[in-house]
Amino acid sequence: MGEEKTVTQKIHIEELPVTEAFTQRKRLIQERGELALIEDGLVFRHLGYFSLKQGDGFFRGGHYHLQKIEHFYVIGGRIRILYVDLQTGERGQVEVKGGDCVRIEPNCAHRFEAIEDAQVIEYYDALYDKRDDVMFQDF
Repeated sequence: MGEEKTVTQKIHIEELPVTEAFTQRKRLIQERGELALIEDGLVFRHLGYFSLKQGDGFFRGGHYHLQKIEHFYVIGGRIRILYVDLQTGERGQVEVKGGDCVRIEPNCAHRFEAIEDAQVIEYYDALYDKRDDVMFQDF
């Protein structure tokens, strides 16, 4: 598997390795197209997709979660993630690109902004609960 990079205690990024070897998580890039094995073994109950266009004022997120751990797979493009760890006060931003998996822990406010038009899969192990989404604007 790819090497996981811990951005903060609450944001972890892993670039899926590009390989033809059999591994549970990888990308296989061939002339005929790309195959991504994003997860193998993780149980999830929510699966979503979003695209995000580059542009002033365009973003997704702008909230944090009290309970759930969110997972994202960036299909293509580049995204800037702005974050605030609500327990430590740590603030920052990190770039992710096609082929990256992102895990965001609870109590970490996050907002996605496209550096390049992007496509993303979102998944987690719970049903959607609007009480777990807390709006946050102080990025």
